[in-house]
Amino acid sequence: MKPTLLKIEGLHTSYGRIPMLLDVTLDIHEKNVCCVLGANGAGKSTLVKAILGMVKADKGKMYLKDTDITDWPSHKRVAGGIQVASAGTGTFPKMTVERNLKLGAYNLLHAARDSKVLEERLEEVYESFPVLKDRLQQKAGTLSGGERTMLSIARAVINKPDLLIMDEPSLGLAPIVVDEVFRIVRRLNQESNMSIMLVEQNATKALAVSHYGYVIQKGQIIFQGEPDAIRESALLDNPVM
Repeated sequence: MKPTLLKIEGLHTSYGRIPMLLDVTLDIHEKNVCCVLGANGAGKSTLVKAILGMVKADKGKMYLKDTDITDWPSHKRVAGGIQVASAGTGTFPKMTVERNLKLGAYNLLHAARDSKVLEERLEEVYESFPVLKDRLQQKAGTLSGGERTMLSIARAVINKPDLLIMDEPSLGLAPIVVDEVFRIVRRLNQESNMSIMLVEQNATKALAVSHYGYVIQKGQIIFQGEPDAIRESALLDNPVM
């Protein structure tokens, strides 16, 4: 089995007095795609926020490469190698595509202190997302939904994170664009060995590119296993949860 990259043990969170996550335990392994499946309101977004440090853990522990990050602030977790791609909040709509990408590479520039590194990474992004190269001077807010999703992913991967969290990448997209998004997920994992946590409602698409998965419901992990086991569990009566 590949080494564990992110380990969450017995995580509990709440909003005020309302419990949100209840004893969540999961492992994300290096160079794997792991999906977290659940319907709206199941706790997926809260889990992402907890991993980023935006929601405080009431109980439990979180480890990144064996380092306890439970009490780390969000900026330290990002600098430590966690990036999130979210179509809804992952771009600055009034800025150009090029500016969005360069802002996404802030941590890279700070660490490398070499503009040549940025240019090399930008060229890699343009190769992976050619549509963005054709839109460099276009404001992000004028892009199509699919293009905004591509920009959000590109902003995250430009730093070559240890863990890429993709938060509902298929949400609101046309089927043909959804297919392209999941091709990108597979390519990032297989060609770049990127470790990916895929948070999704579209169980069929997510399981097709994942090595392992968890099903979350009402803030609790109710099932986990390899894709075939989840498909056969009868928990996914609706492929889009």
